Amino acid sequence: MVPLRSAGRASVIFFGSLIGCVIAQLITPGDPHRLTIWPAGGIALACAMHFGRAWMVPAVAGVVVWSLLRLQTPAMVLAIALATSAGPSVVATGMKNLEAWKPADHGLEVVLRFMLLVALVGAPLDAILSTVIFSQTAEMGEIHPMHLFVGWWLIDTLGMMLIAPALLAFVNGGLTSRQEPGAGALSVDGPSVAATVTMLVASMLLVSFDQRDYGYALVYCIFPIVTWMAIRTSEAVTALSLIVTAPMLLAARGYQVWLAGDDLFRALEASLILLCAVIIALILQAVAADRRLALVRIGRQARQDMSTGLLNDRGLLAELGDRLADQRRPNFGLIGVHITNFDAVNDLCGSLAGLQLEQSAADMLVRQRSSRLASRMSAGRYAVLVDADALAQVRVVSREIYAQLNGQPFHTDNGSLRLQVSVGGLLIDRSADIHSEDALSALSDAMAIASSVRDPQLFVEPMSQTMLETRRAHHGKIEEIREAIREHRFDVHAQLIFDPRAPRGMLSYEVLTRLRDRAGNLIRPPEFLPLAVQARMTVLLDRGVIQRVFTWLADNPVALGQTHKCSINLSGMTMSDGTIAGFIREQRAIHDLPADRIVFEITEGEAIRNPAAASRLVDDLKAEGFGIALDDFGTGLATFEYLKRFPIDYLKIDGSFIRNVISNPIDEEIVLSTIRVARRLNVKTVAEHVHSREIYDRLVLLGVDHLQGEAIGAARPIDTLFHADAAFHG
Repeated sequence: MVPLRSAGRASVIFFGSLIGCVIAQLITPGDPHRLTIWPAGGIALACAMHFGRAWMVPAVAGVVVWSLLRLQTPAMVLAIALATSAGPSVVATGMKNLEAWKPADHGLEVVLRFMLLVALVGAPLDAILSTVIFSQTAEMGEIHPMHLFVGWWLIDTLGMMLIAPALLAFVNGGLTSRQEPGAGALSVDGPSVAATVTMLVASMLLVSFDQRDYGYALVYCIFPIVTWMAIRTSEAVTALSLIVTAPMLLAARGYQVWLAGDDLFRALEASLILLCAVIIALILQAVAADRRLALVRIGRQARQDMSTGLLNDRGLLAELGDRLADQRRPNFGLIGVHITNFDAVNDLCGSLAGLQLEQSAADMLVRQRSSRLASRMSAGRYAVLVDADALAQVRVVSREIYAQLNGQPFHTDNGSLRLQVSVGGLLIDRSADIHSEDALSALSDAMAIASSVRDPQLFVEPMSQTMLETRRAHHGKIEEIREAIREHRFDVHAQLIFDPRAPRGMLSYEVLTRLRDRAGNLIRPPEFLPLAVQARMTVLLDRGVIQRVFTWLADNPVALGQTHKCSINLSGMTMSDGTIAGFIREQRAIHDLPADRIVFEITEGEAIRNPAAASRLVDDLKAEGFGIALDDFGTGLATFEYLKRFPIDYLKIDGSFIRNVISNPIDEEIVLSTIRVARRLNVKTVAEHVHSREIYDRLVLLGVDHLQGEAIGAARPIDTLFHADAAFHG
């Protein structure tokens, strides 16, 4: 089978070389010293570059047979054989050696190498050999050797630059062997060929009507035609279109020369024009192809994660958008996977091990049954789109992913650990009117729920139109809260704190915030605070409240004079904001307020989660003279050890221990323990949610320093706090 295949290939090459020379003779009237062998050189070069130099033999054999049949002169046959084999062999060897020495970075570099080797090495070598052999015979006639050298160099250069790229495009996709958009189909550029034919017909008509100069000049329109073709089409289409239009141009110029009775060497002018057009086309096409490939790569990088080969978040959004826009789409599943201890892998084993883990996880997700695409959304977080018509199918795939990842040991040279994974999934109904952003937001919610449940940390839910509308309404509320905070649509309220150390006529109180919706209605903290946290707007809210309170106190000196302690809450995000201490310092200086009358409250849970940030903030505020209160003490499951870390002034006992202090001995013991430790640390205690006289009396008996709640006074707008007898008299 192999010998037969090789024999068939050799036959095709042989007859292609022979027929190419015949066609070249037909389109070139007369015989300007046997210069019509140029197609054979191009065929030989293409065979040497693609199949190897041994495959030049059939091409040389074809041109030798043509020479024997037509010339019957041994010296001429020898010259033609050498001119067909020497130059192409050197060019093919040079291209191979250059690629081995330094691979080309782009297509233009390959084309420039090819053209320089052909024009400066291969074609001159052929021309020298032919001229030397011809000069030793009687075949030269009156032709000057330099003229023969130039003519042979020109026609040989044209043959190799025109024929070789076209044949390489036919057998392997082009001279540079690169794949680019639209490069798969081998065809010619119809508009360019039609424009060339129109131009040549017009040129011949002008010569026929004795307008030779205009007819010759019109041929130069080939340059804008090939430029237009090269920047629009692929390498293969450009090369094949050139080889189709070249014979027409040469034939047209030969007809014009014959019709006008010019010297036969005037026909070489067409070869020079065509060679220049081929050079322009190859260079421009390489530049355009490089640009197209660069844009494709940039687009791929914008949609693809380079570390795993999966889609990134932008690519996932685009793919989901395309699928969701299809009106005939089926139901499908969307599964989110989170390696929850991925940071521990990086910390224990190093970033290289983390990369290996992500690549392994990516391979596993791609191989899942029914998987259509996978994406890396962020470090240790992935999404998989699967074919699924029912919720049960999504659950099955989700369980398989969970079983393959969760609890699996991950070993590296630096250590090992077991992976912890949570998996959330959705079934997206074919009738749901949903956008890709909605789908990813719902997937994030499902993953969050999965991470909060007990083993297995797995949660899959259907995403129906009803659920989508509920989710959109929720996000609408978040956007309304974000808008209200951004526009400072909030009111400042205050609640009294019973402070036995406050001088008579002076009040201690905690500032409480109320937002207003677009209609001006009040939104209470339990309604907007969780949404503000989700919207990540609590830092902006806290800054706005601080600025509003400081401004109000500065504008109301009477109220400032009656203020013993004014407490302002700081959220967890604000505590982690490294610029908040500087902002508070700046606002105090602007409004010239006494720092010892302001107390900032930080929550115990946030202080435990980020002790470094909390410690820095407490130190900065204490240095300015502000008071510090630790709010919600007891809810963070902290030990009393945390009280020694922060130089606080007040310890606010959470209301969950206060409400049942009368009826629950355990709550009473917790309150007593807190009071004892606080006294040891010289910290004042504050009891929240004192809602009845009985609770008030018991707390006083237990020794709580300050009391706050409905029994002391309800929250009210801050400007009304000083207009009434608001003080509580025990």
